[in-house]
Amino acid sequence: MNTKLNRSLTTMLALFILVAMQSVQADWNVNFGGISAADPQDVVVSLATDPNHDPEAACLAVTFARSLSGNPNANITLFVTLDGVNLARDDYITRKRLKEYECTTPPTMSGKISLADHLTAFIDGNDNRMVVCPICWNERYEGELPDYGVLPGAEGVTDKAIGAMMFNADKILSF
Repeated sequence: MNTKLNRSLTTMLALFILVAMQSVQADWNVNFGGISAADPQDVVVSLATDPNHDPEAACLAVTFARSLSGNPNANITLFVTLDGVNLARDDYITRKRLKEYECTTPPTMSGKISLADHLTAFIDGNDNRMVVCPICWNERYEGELPDYGVLPGAEGVTDKAIGAMMFNADKILSF
């Protein structure tokens, strides 16, 4: 009986050491490449915070989206969810506090710019660059259409817009 117990403990110890040592054999230094700036890619920049309560996060999300959209191989989408949907409403982002708040952008863009002007420069006549979460929007503004961006499920907009955006995304940046 004692021999069986010793063999069982030895086998379990050997199995534990074998499993634990697998991470030692992993090659953490091998770089298999990845998506480069030259490869076509879809990037989703997601904003979930209220621009009025956290204008810096809103500015940063728009700055990332705007600066990444300069790459002709990139398809950049700004996806506003939760309280971030307020970014899609003109009278909300032009309120006094946000009107006076200036986004700091790289010198190659504009330096300092208001959030409303920054968003307009990103969208620049192409609302498809910004997708508004329909559930979040309807919770806050039921029956209205957003001033900026596309509202999936609205007239003429496919309901599959969010699924296609997420499944095709190579990267998702969240703010």
